[in-house]
Amino acid sequence: MNLFFKKLTGQLHSTEKLERRIMAEEERIARYRQVEQSAELKEYLELKKIVESKEFQQKKYNWIHTKYKSTPTHAIISEYKKLLHDKNLQLYLEMENSQRLKEFLEFRASENYVKLSSPKEVRNSLELKQMAEFEKSKEYKSYLTYRDSKLPARFKALVAEVATDEYKKQHAFWSNPNRWKTTDEYQQEVRFKRLSAMADIVFYLKQDPNEIEREEEWKEVFTEEFEWVKLADSPWRAGFAYDNPKLLKIHSFANEKQANNGGKNVGTVDGRLHLFTKEEKLIAPAWDAKRGFINKEFDYTSDIIQTAEKFRQQGGLFMAKVCAEGRIHHALWLGTGKKLPMVSLFHFNGKHITVGNYDEKRFDGEVIRGINPGTYYIYSLRWTDKELIWYVNNVEVYRTNRNIPQEKLFLAISSFIDEHQRAMEGQINVAWIRVFAKQ
Repeated sequence: MNLFFKKLTGQLHSTEKLERRIMAEEERIARYRQVEQSAELKEYLELKKIVESKEFQQKKYNWIHTKYKSTPTHAIISEYKKLLHDKNLQLYLEMENSQRLKEFLEFRASENYVKLSSPKEVRNSLELKQMAEFEKSKEYKSYLTYRDSKLPARFKALVAEVATDEYKKQHAFWSNPNRWKTTDEYQQEVRFKRLSAMADIVFYLKQDPNEIEREEEWKEVFTEEFEWVKLADSPWRAGFAYDNPKLLKIHSFANEKQANNGGKNVGTVDGRLHLFTKEEKLIAPAWDAKRGFINKEFDYTSDIIQTAEKFRQQGGLFMAKVCAEGRIHHALWLGTGKKLPMVSLFHFNGKHITVGNYDEKRFDGEVIRGINPGTYYIYSLRWTDKELIWYVNNVEVYRTNRNIPQEKLFLAISSFIDEHQRAMEGQINVAWIRVFAKQ
């Protein structure tokens, strides 16, 4: 696949852009989970349930739109004021328990009451005269009018009611045109709106929970940032990893021009791995297909390191930020303690970058053109039960459903010079490696 035009047209994202996107995605998920556990979101969700309820909205509507004159509170005060201004009723109430009325009623019940029918008797008695005048007074007429009426009792009940704290509270509330703003519900709504505008909650509500869960299906199981100094303090070991413990691990092959140097050509600088191939004479073990292990004098040294003891993984997502210098072989690959299976995440053969899967008969992969092997790119492999898919940055470059490995593989990094290449120095550089497993 030629990535030149994809790069030219922007379809192939820059490594920096992809790294920022990866970091932003991780930060997005972390922020989502942090907000999810926050007290503010909990309060927001509780208030949302309350504020958006039919009961709440109905209360709000009533409190805002109800006219004071249509309320029971107004009806009570109106009735109270009407009776308060009823002069005859008030006259009755003044007279109801007066001494004068009491004396008259006692007089009326006595035998002397009949004397009021005699004008002569009335003229000759001051008491009778006073009683006759009272009987004809407005006070007494009011008494007669309201004596059997329910209005006095009603007025007294209203007087008692409007004097209560509860009524005063209701009156103050309903008579206030801005009554809605005095309610606890208004404060709940204000708080709800304030929470709704919080950046974290706005962010949280914009996320798709299903998408977050899909992203979180991938758990990071191996991270290498190359912050170590000594190889012994890292998850890597020098040499090949064989299932047979008797096989020599530190060796090269007789058809190669470099001696693998037991980890001496490996170092880290500023959090990046550098595996060097350099011009250096060394007599070292080499495997010859006919003679077995022999000692061979090499003019160059290089290395191979692998994670066989510390990390192996079957399936998942493998990502590495890699580049290489020098027109020799540089590779980051997945292997086992046998010759096969072997899966190439990145291989520069001195001419082209390749990715793919090896079996006994063929290389099932793709040549990648149009990008510079000396520039950092992110090479990824998605390994499922059904297929292997390779990516360079954000672009899929190859997929296959043939020869899917059925066992855990370890990571390996190596450089070598084959017998047909012009020997030269070079190095493979790895900024980071990350491996994810689907939960």
